[in-house]
Amino acid sequence: MRKKLNVLMAIETGGPGGGEQVFLNIARNIDREQYNPSVILLKKGWLYDQLSQDDIKITIISSQRSWDLSFLYRLIKSCRQQKIDVIHSHFTGANLYASLAGSILRIPVVVTFHNELILPWWSCSYSKFKHFLIRNFASRIVMVAEFMKKDYVNIAKYPPNKLLTIYNGIDLDRDKVDIDSTALRKELGLRDDDLLVGHVANLRPPKGHEYLIRAAKLICEILPNVKFLLVGEDNRENLKGDIEKQIYDLNLNENVKLLGYRADVPELLRLIDVFVLPSISEGHPLSVIEAMAASRPIVATNVGGLPEIVEDGLNGYLVKSENPSALAEKILVLLKNKNLREQMGKMGRKTVEENFSIKTMIDNYQNLYRELLS
Repeated sequence: MRKKLNVLMAIETGGPGGGEQVFLNIARNIDREQYNPSVILLKKGWLYDQLSQDDIKITIISSQRSWDLSFLYRLIKSCRQQKIDVIHSHFTGANLYASLAGSILRIPVVVTFHNELILPWWSCSYSKFKHFLIRNFASRIVMVAEFMKKDYVNIAKYPPNKLLTIYNGIDLDRDKVDIDSTALRKELGLRDDDLLVGHVANLRPPKGHEYLIRAAKLICEILPNVKFLLVGEDNRENLKGDIEKQIYDLNLNENVKLLGYRADVPELLRLIDVFVLPSISEGHPLSVIEAMAASRPIVATNVGGLPEIVEDGLNGYLVKSENPSALAEKILVLLKNKNLREQMGKMGRKTVEENFSIKTMIDNYQNLYRELLS
């Protein structure tokens, strides 16, 4: 029998969010006969609460600074105490410290990036220095979508031989939960004849909420009984007030519902008719995969990793970003054609089963751990 490996997983954010859900999925579903997982978090919060339900060792190492040598020291100390064999980190900050710790301890480090490189802060010298350290000291660098490699190689100078793509995966059994659609509609103030458009994303500028709301105005002028269910927390950007004002100004108070964080996303996805993601930029969004697993057709923007998930005309539609009329056109096509919705929904479910299951994702990461230690 092979020796169990001690895997330390580190992340700088507390969620809820797509990257945090991927982190949680890996920690919960890693093969316990082969691996002993433990987790480093910066603080308590949603992710801590979720992980506390499982038999996983959680260590809180707080840090309030962007460059914190004491955090690095405590991370190294924790690795030594737990006799860690491999470190797996997520997002740039955690990736930086994990890469340095692994180099000092001479143990392999897997880093995962969930976002494309071209972000507003990329041009600053400190950001470039962080990526310089990661690309030199990380053992392998995982992108959650194939398109991400180009900029990390050409702009950030990551060595191509260190990069690989592992798609995010979801638990295909999530949608098997019982749903009382009548009760859920009543809770949300919906009528039986309302058509429902769903959107799941935290309130952040790259998610394109303003374009979806402008599309909602165009749609409701044609189909007044359409309701838009927007699920997601207002994070650091405090966009909720701006979005509420836009909804009020467009007289959409009865049609657009900001639901905030919801723990019952699988149930909501089974309630809706069409799922929409109007992002300006994206990595490999779990929300789209979860909606497809629930057999719902997708209307999404043709950005980031979305074309690697949504096949235009087969399991959904792809449109140009920042284009409310294009969004509205494709949403209306689906809302007016139940047979098309069902057909695309079935194809979406098939796509997820074949490409984006949690088992495939876990197998790929576990194979990588073993490869680095062989």
